[in-house]
Amino acid sequence: MVGFFYGLPIWAATMLVLGLSLAVGLGSSFGLRHAFRLHSSDDEMEAAVSLMQVVAAYIGILIAFAGVQVWQDFADAENAVHREAASAAELYRDLAVYGEATIPARQELRTYTASILKDEWPLLAQGKPSGRTEVQLFRLFSAIGRLQPGTERESAIFAEVFRNLNELVGLRRDRLIHSESGMPVILWIVGLVGSVLIVAYTATFPRTRTNLLMVSGISIALGLVFLFILVVDRPFMGEFSVSNAELKTLSAKFDLIDRMSGP
Repeated sequence: MVGFFYGLPIWAATMLVLGLSLAVGLGSSFGLRHAFRLHSSDDEMEAAVSLMQVVAAYIGILIAFAGVQVWQDFADAENAVHREAASAAELYRDLAVYGEATIPARQELRTYTASILKDEWPLLAQGKPSGRTEVQLFRLFSAIGRLQPGTERESAIFAEVFRNLNELVGLRRDRLIHSESGMPVILWIVGLVGSVLIVAYTATFPRTRTNLLMVSGISIALGLVFLFILVVDRPFMGEFSVSNAELKTLSAKFDLIDRMSGP
């Protein structure tokens, strides 16, 4: 079900969520009125409105918190990918400055970044790492570990190389952690049940065109909030997801660094 939703284009996902919100909102409002044959007095409607405002305040705070949290997770995932690409470019630049002895290590770095795009990126939607990428990372460590600095200059650059390499590993770990992120199930349950409860209080209203528009407006407004949460809840799934554009440009950056470094 999750894969089906995130496989939809954004316009289709919007229509689906808003359509379901409208159906649930109208169904819970007029369905309850019909099922219990409600004929509310003015005092009962006034009490229902007061209770609806209290519930809406509490549920609204919870939904707002959930929205901020999922957006923060999305932004952190996007930032981790940007920093990972920048760290890879810095590492390649340091290796190029070190000298020709790092040519094998540079090739392993190229292979590693290519494996991120080819092997690991498609698996991020499932929150899984790639075994092939893990192997390439080990080979990169081995290639750099075989370097033997012979001068103070090479020793200084070698230390910077390993600092960038460890940072690259940490950023990959952050990316993988963010690929598993998602709003807790308990928040989904409380938010959805609370939203239905908010609309259910409108069952005390008489069935008029004005109240129909009011219920529809409340339902669509709640649907838009949940649409936003759904879209950004999985940073690496769907049409609106974290881009790998910066990682794709690394090969060209590596070529430029090689040309500028000279023979």
